Amino acid sequence: MTGKRRAAARTPHVGRYAGLFVIVALALAAVVGRLVYIQVIKAPEYAEAAEQQRTRDVVLTPRRGSIFDREGEPLAVTMDARTIYAVPAQVTDAQGVATQLAETLGGDSEDYLAKLQKDTSFVYIARKVSVETADALQALDLAGIAFLEDSNRVYPSNELACQVLGFVGIDDEGLAGLEKYYDEVLSGVEGRLIAERGRSGIPIPDGVTFEEAPVDGQNLVLTIDKDIQYQAHLELEKTVEEWDAKGGSVVVMDPNNGEILAMASTPGFNPNEFGDADESAYRNTPIVDSYEPGSTIKSITAAAVIEEGLFTPTSMFDLPSTLEVGGRTIHESHDRDRVDWSLTEIVTNSSNVGAVKLGLALGEQKLYDYFSLFGLTEKTGVDFPGEATGYLPTVDKWSASSIANIPFGQGISVTPLQLARGLSVIANGGEMVTPHFLRSMPDSPDQELSWPTTRAISDDTAADMREVMKAVVSEGTGSAAKVAGYEVAGKTGTAQKARTDGVAGYAAGKYVASFSGFLPADDPAVLIVVTVDEPKNGYYGGTVAAPAFSNLASFCVAHLKVPPSAGMSSDSTTVTGGSQATAH
Repeated sequence: MTGKRRAAARTPHVGRYAGLFVIVALALAAVVGRLVYIQVIKAPEYAEAAEQQRTRDVVLTPRRGSIFDREGEPLAVTMDARTIYAVPAQVTDAQGVATQLAETLGGDSEDYLAKLQKDTSFVYIARKVSVETADALQALDLAGIAFLEDSNRVYPSNELACQVLGFVGIDDEGLAGLEKYYDEVLSGVEGRLIAERGRSGIPIPDGVTFEEAPVDGQNLVLTIDKDIQYQAHLELEKTVEEWDAKGGSVVVMDPNNGEILAMASTPGFNPNEFGDADESAYRNTPIVDSYEPGSTIKSITAAAVIEEGLFTPTSMFDLPSTLEVGGRTIHESHDRDRVDWSLTEIVTNSSNVGAVKLGLALGEQKLYDYFSLFGLTEKTGVDFPGEATGYLPTVDKWSASSIANIPFGQGISVTPLQLARGLSVIANGGEMVTPHFLRSMPDSPDQELSWPTTRAISDDTAADMREVMKAVVSEGTGSAAKVAGYEVAGKTGTAQKARTDGVAGYAAGKYVASFSGFLPADDPAVLIVVTVDEPKNGYYGGTVAAPAFSNLASFCVAHLKVPPSAGMSSDSTTVTGGSQATAH
């Protein structure tokens, strides 16, 4: 009995020990589970947080490639600069430091104070500060203020070619123009620096460091000629001011290969201070804006009927004073009686009635097809962002009167660059070129640049049309475009502007005056398109735009050392007989 009682007495103790064991086991399991959670499941997250506290990760900005004109003159360059930052925990006198920052860098001390009091280990104070200013600040030896190497984009010629070049943002990213189009090439590849730091934010000597050097961007050489570009700006600004116009544009191109020698628009802006300009000034209008070209298209209509074999430059036409087509009455810009004019005289006198007769003979589909061959239904393929297409509806969308206005440039729209490309077909012997700005990439000499060309019309047709367009200048509406010593081929344009208030029709008293031409006529070196938007006190292309063409063309042939035309003296021009037209 005694043994049984002792055994029974030990039983409760065993139960208590077992319970205690279970409790201890559960506690250990909880600890192990927590350790597994922390060291396995949450380990990557905690390690990342610890690394962020222990290290500083800094992006190393590559040096942006420079942009040069065709002669090696700098148009956009990268200059040394500094970025200034603060480590707030190291700033011992925030108010005093903020005051000295404002005195050196400019700005409001309270803005700097707010940055210095942020709960962070890194805060930008100022970016892209000049080296001189940064050195002056560094000499003050302000606690908590540090410096990084940086760069700043500079445009040495200020407004020159501003819409073509565009500009870059604070992070050296191309935001407009060629800076945007070729951003990947110009910007290079960022580098990276990771360094260990102490609690104060100061890098630890011999701490773990990773550095990947940046790859600098490539330099670009453009087709732009800085001197021609400057002269284009001068002539355009003078013309816009003289005629109190809303704006204008100029394109100067080599019609043989599509190289753009100059392109200008008004108003302009200074890309060094692009934030101060109205955004409308950023628009490179010869590429991104279209307009109804008016009579300049008559050259293409005439080329089409010659290429089709319907007429020759000497073919004669009986032209009434007005013409009824599709319920619409076609008038001339100046009243006249019935006349018998050749195809050449139709273009020389810029006859609307004559152009419509050419279009009717060609037919709707053929007219559309030839306009397409001259590039009026597609983008030019220029290396520039945001190119507009223009507008030429397919034949199934033409009204009964479309054939009565499209042949002389109404009811369609083109960009000035599209027009320049189309006329280059006549200038160069029938080839459609691809306009472009990039001439070479000196840092990648093995990379071949390709600018496609296609055959549009025959060389014979192009030669015939050059003779027709020479007559426009020598005895027709483009007489103000003459250049001493050179034969000039061209065409005037006076186009009404369509209404923009949602109502069909044209705005009263609003025109685009233009002149498009090339020289020397038989072996062209330059093709120039001048447009003047909403001139006052005159609106005919032969009066408003042709003189600007003449002045700019004279400069171009002198600058490029282009020999005079055969049989032309430096103070005379060849004038042949024929009907004299009024400029329009």
